[in-house]
Amino acid sequence: DVMHPDVEFCGYCITHPSESKINFQIQTRGALPAVEPFQKGLNDLMGRSMKEYRAQREEEIFRDAI
Repeated sequence: DVMHPDVEFCGYCITHPSESKINFQIQTRGALPAVEPFQKGLNDLMGRSMKEYRAQREEEIFRDAI
């Protein structure tokens, strides 16, 4: 699930191509601290990335075995 029900807006911008910095803006409903959906989003992204990585590795191993 990509959406978080308590987040009204989420955006980012890269400060400058030569900098290794990204600015995030997260606007939440009510008193929910923005750090909570931010951490959940990062964890979800990590989980999806690991699934993709494992699937790719399995495909490579299968291809090499043929």
